[in-house]
Amino acid sequence: MKTRLDFEKWPTDLLIDYALKIHHRGIREEGPETLARLNTLAAKHTELIEVAQQFGESLSDLDEHLMKEENILFPFIYEIMEANSQQRAQQGFHCGSVQNPIAVMMSDHEGETARHEHIAYLTHQFTAPEGAETEYQAVLDRLKEFKEALEEHILIEDTIIFPRAITAEEGNTQG
Repeated sequence: MKTRLDFEKWPTDLLIDYALKIHHRGIREEGPETLARLNTLAAKHTELIEVAQQFGESLSDLDEHLMKEENILFPFIYEIMEANSQQRAQQGFHCGSVQNPIAVMMSDHEGETARHEHIAYLTHQFTAPEGAETEYQAVLDRLKEFKEALEEHILIEDTIIFPRAITAEEGNTQG
């Protein structure tokens, strides 16, 4: 996935802040509004019932996922980075290595990627049927934007934040 921002050059703490303030906030603000509009459409267009169910389950699962990142994983990554910058040993972590919660988060990411691919399939790649009202395509556009933002979120975490955290932890425990 190509993005317009070169996230590889960003420091880890800024990437985490971006994930929290852009992606987590976006999921929590945009998701429920999109679901409400989708449910309204699904009441008239039965082909959207499964889409609404899948999206609703996604929001529920993502809420739990985001809370784990915010309350467990990201604070520990901040601690690892801070310990390394101060050249001191990091505090112990109740989950053992940072790799343990990262593995859970990456598994969640795989599940959500598959779910949103299924939503894309169900909606014919977010294309409204011919003659559908404007709101139909508008909601599908929002679902597509949500999927794209989620893909960026997963890219940042899986390919940059998480590998950096693992490397930093390994460097700290060996030092």
